[in-house]
Amino acid sequence: MSYVRAWQRLSEAIESILAVAGCSREEAQTDICHAIADRTVRIQGKLRIHTTRHITSNRVLEGKDFLIPDEIKPADLDWGDSRPLTPWAVDRDVFGFPGSWELEWIKLFSTDVTNILCGGPTERTSNRTSATSRRRPARERAQQAINELYPNGVPDPATLPNALLCRRIGEKLKELRLPQVSDDTILRVAGRRRK
Repeated sequence: MSYVRAWQRLSEAIESILAVAGCSREEAQTDICHAIADRTVRIQGKLRIHTTRHITSNRVLEGKDFLIPDEIKPADLDWGDSRPLTPWAVDRDVFGFPGSWELEWIKLFSTDVTNILCGGPTERTSNRTSATSRRRPARERAQQAINELYPNGVPDPATLPNALLCRRIGEKLKELRLPQVSDDTILRVAGRRRK
């Protein structure tokens, strides 16, 4: 068993998710973005340069110290360098130089990646059968929302168009305080796309 560091860069978090979740890289990135924006995973970020004062800092702040955007998309992050592409604001009450900062990097708390994005601790095994039955947290979240909204089954597309179904599932996930999932995942779970 290899040592898992307490904090993971974005690329490491994706690999952790892909190893157990059975989802696409794009779904993993989207889940990470939603979890950061919803503050369901703890993060830390290292300051680099203030955008207006042009001062630098090596200070590492916790996620609660940033005014994190309410919506983050995969294109908003540099996955290789593990940082947002646009500056994030630092709360006035936290640091002597509040305002917009470019960040050197952000990291996610490994335990939160495992418990929230990977669907909880899993047993390591080389057994091929168990590898094919790995948990898929994004699909499980979509299924949970579908079950709550439509206990008797999802209405047909003529009654409930795909766009409306996806919007309602997204709203239910938000109400349940669960990370969002992609429309493609929702439609697959609902039986409207090929697995």
